[in-house]
Amino acid sequence: MTENQRTETSPPPSIPPDGGKGSGGGGLGETPRSFPGKNRKTVLIALLIILAFALGLGWRWVQGTPRYALYQIGAALKNRDVARLLMHVDLDSILKQQVAESVSNLLKSTASDHPLGKWLGAIGEFKITLAPGAQSGLSALVRRELEAYLTDPGHPTLPSSFLLLSLAEFHTRGDVSLITLKYEQDQLRLALKKTDGLWRVVELNPEDTQRLIKTYLLK
Repeated sequence: MTENQRTETSPPPSIPPDGGKGSGGGGLGETPRSFPGKNRKTVLIALLIILAFALGLGWRWVQGTPRYALYQIGAALKNRDVARLLMHVDLDSILKQQVAESVSNLLKSTASDHPLGKWLGAIGEFKITLAPGAQSGLSALVRRELEAYLTDPGHPTLPSSFLLLSLAEFHTRGDVSLITLKYEQDQLRLALKKTDGLWRVVELNPEDTQRLIKTYLLK
């Protein structure tokens, strides 16, 4: 038998169970190593901590948005919670703005028919403000009326905390957010301002408020 014949008929060398790598492991036949129970528990805890941290950051971001403030206002109205409502509604600023706009518009509208119309029209161009005592008295009166309305179960309020959000259009830039609430033919435009991390309503459009008052409160 020639050398070539012996080579062709010789059986192939067998592969050792350890893949030819010796006892050091790492070969084809090595059994995969599993994480010890303690290590797996540590990894799971670390993942849970990271997830909780991410959720916390996300929730803090949500709380710092005008959408969250509007949701809180809706929830306060639905649950008849005056204290919660006033956290996100700057009643003093709104009343100052409404009084100033109302008096100014009144003076402008009567200027053409009044003998002192020229002077009244000029006065209407100025921002009218109440004296501090009158302002605080008006704020207290409105707060009492608001509490009386919301605490009376016979008075209707919002059916859902999310209703205002569903009607809202937001235009936010920096620390100011202009919101338009639209429902059928009605609308209410309002402005929110962020102060010390909290968004609060500081202005209501006077034309919208006067129209809504005439339509729904002075029938």
